[in-house]
Amino acid sequence: MSDNEQTEPVMDGATEATNHEKLHGLIEQVDHDHAGEGAAAMADHLRDRMDETGVVDEEAGDTED
Repeated sequence: MSDNEQTEPVMDGATEATNHEKLHGLIEQVDHDHAGEGAAAMADHLRDRMDETGVVDEEAGDTED
């Protein structure tokens, strides 16, 4: 592996973001990167990214409209 491997978010403030903010960011990334692959594939990519980053799913009562 390279010494330049990314091990944390690149954007300023990303390490201080709440779980909700991180999840929202992952959803945006997956939507941008995999939008043409269909919902099931996007969900798989999102779950993979959540596992990689330690972001946890929110309970239905925890979300905002």
